[in-house]
Amino acid sequence: MSDIDRPTLKRAPTLVARKCHCGDWAGFGFGKAEHVDWWCWKHYPYKTSGRLEAAEIAEALCRKVA
Repeated sequence: MSDIDRPTLKRAPTLVARKCHCGDWAGFGFGKAEHVDWWCWKHYPYKTSGRLEAAEIAEALCRKVA
């Protein structure tokens, strides 16, 4: 769909903060109609070894700063 053919919005989309089932912040989404699961990093089911390694490095750096 091109920007020229797209109908104009009647109202601005609402940005909604999403939370994990544990209550921690999980991210941002648009609208309240979508029913999808959102996870915090501790409960994110699709972690890869690269992501885990980056998370461990970031956590170690945060401990050094704090």
